[in-house]
Amino acid sequence: MRPATFVTLAGALLATTSALASAGDGYPSRGTALSQVSVSTDYTDVLSGRPLALGILRARAQGFVPSPQLQSYAQGVLARLLVNVKMPPSFHPQVRVLAAPEFTGECTPDGTLIVTVGLLELLENEDELAFVLGHEVAHAIYKHQAKNWFKKAQYYSVVNGGAVDTMAKSAAFIAGGQTGDNIMRGLDVAQHLAKLSANVLMPQMERGEEDAADALGFDLVVKAGYDPQAALSVMDKLAVQEAAAAAAAAEARAAAKKNSGGGGDSVARGLSLGAGALGSILSGSAPSNDQIADIAIFAFDEAVDSMAEDATSHHPARVREDLISAYAFREYRNAAMVNPTPLPWSATSKSSLKPHLTALMAHYTLAENAAAYVADRSQGSPTSAKLYVASSTANPTADHAYTQFVAAEYYELDRQNALSEAALVKAANGPEPSWEVYSRLTDIYIGRGDYPKAQALMDRAVVRFENSPVLLPKRITVLKGAGRQSEAEALVPQCKKYDIDELTDACKKAAGKA
Repeated sequence: MRPATFVTLAGALLATTSALASAGDGYPSRGTALSQVSVSTDYTDVLSGRPLALGILRARAQGFVPSPQLQSYAQGVLARLLVNVKMPPSFHPQVRVLAAPEFTGECTPDGTLIVTVGLLELLENEDELAFVLGHEVAHAIYKHQAKNWFKKAQYYSVVNGGAVDTMAKSAAFIAGGQTGDNIMRGLDVAQHLAKLSANVLMPQMERGEEDAADALGFDLVVKAGYDPQAALSVMDKLAVQEAAAAAAAAEARAAAKKNSGGGGDSVARGLSLGAGALGSILSGSAPSNDQIADIAIFAFDEAVDSMAEDATSHHPARVREDLISAYAFREYRNAAMVNPTPLPWSATSKSSLKPHLTALMAHYTLAENAAAYVADRSQGSPTSAKLYVASSTANPTADHAYTQFVAAEYYELDRQNALSEAALVKAANGPEPSWEVYSRLTDIYIGRGDYPKAQALMDRAVVRFENSPVLLPKRITVLKGAGRQSEAEALVPQCKKYDIDELTDACKKAAGKA
């Protein structure tokens, strides 16, 4: 982590301000971003997209964390950042916590600020959270929107939802005794997919927009009385995550190449089979060993390539850290040091929320430990995994999709199918069920021919996830299985309208029209 002073040598000022001017496209040439920010007079136009944005995000990972206390706490940090910032009454940013392990934050076009459980677990104090939220709310203030966000986010839902769902199903192969390297590698790739998703597949802001958000976010942190050093420590953490993501991607590509035959045309083979493998997955078919390898290539190559034309290469975290440091020295070099504020779940916290949020965060960590055991039984023991599952599914996380889904995976691995299904049902009936829960539970109903239950679940999903396209192949599968062929075929045109070839292929296959 950086020292307590931004720059100690006078001569460094020239170098850092020169770097700021040449590389920091979104930083003001002089003065603070906050003093020069141009606020929109009306934000009602962006709010109209909130229901769809929330529906899309609910289909990611394990959906939102259903904790009013956690959301209220994060919203309170945001409110502190915006004190005395004159915004119109139509400006309504909100914070939501996504039950996902990656270290990331995001601002959707409607002004919803997303932080993940994985990010919260790695933050050391409230000041770091304040910088993350300051950066994201800056995007909302500036009305930054990634190009075609809704289309790309829907595409991501299809790709990531299908891939992760398939990797999860691989646990059934392990339970059945198939423990080959391909299956284990597939599960390992599944763990990395979530961590890589935000950096690799999600719609991205322009480089200058990210710089502008860093500058304004930093100003909001200082104005609110938080420790300015928190911005640099967040970038330190992000740099570690970027390095881990790059290594994981390289490892997955290498493994997929090896498992695809190792020849020079292995990547081409993987790409040609990727859409077919995804089609099988989305329509509910069991993946083969080869398809697991192909999915790694598909997720890391085809999806990225299809979005690359609009993507902007961002400054690496270390460069962003240098830009922030230069900006801080230029505008805040005489600022007083501030003692960081503890997070409510930290040992030193005196917050009234400490008991509840400490238990919540601990349970999510235990669930992650259990998930690691499901993916690789060398990571823990049957005794410890059983304890992790029992503890993580107790209050206050007894009906959370994240903890119950992991429990379902554990019970499936342990061949306790009734308990696995019960965990999925509990999650589906909880306050924030995820699409992955709905998907797995639907597969169970399909497997035993209980199409009325499967259809009822899909009807609920259409409402819950704002009719997300990721639902379409499974909806078609259910209709076809129930003998409602004409209704199944009638949904195929809906698949086509999203202009996602893989989705259209999956829908056709599900309808028996491939």
